[in-house]
Amino acid sequence: MEQERGYGTGMWAWLLQRITGFLLVIYLFIHVWWLHFSDIKTPFDFLLNILFTSGRTAVLILVVLIIPHALNGFRVFAIDFGISEKAQRILFWTLTVFGIF
Repeated sequence: MEQERGYGTGMWAWLLQRITGFLLVIYLFIHVWWLHFSDIKTPFDFLLNILFTSGRTAVLILVVLIIPHALNGFRVFAIDFGISEKAQRILFWTLTVFGIF
């Protein structure tokens, strides 16, 4: 039996989880690379100076990526315990509003 694909809240939550996870991995590699090679001049110095010289910018980027990723992880954890589809939708939007504030 073929299963129809849904394009509802679950799809957006899945997509958000994958995008933030991917961006966090990129951030991690840039961060480690910057700490290891910070004394070597490269074409990426302009970008890296913007991101990591100003500690506020790096922390802001990190927080903007971590909050939705972590809150969506809590939602997935609740799904593993078998909450209903309606409760999943409510939980997603509740955590989204919580994350924005």
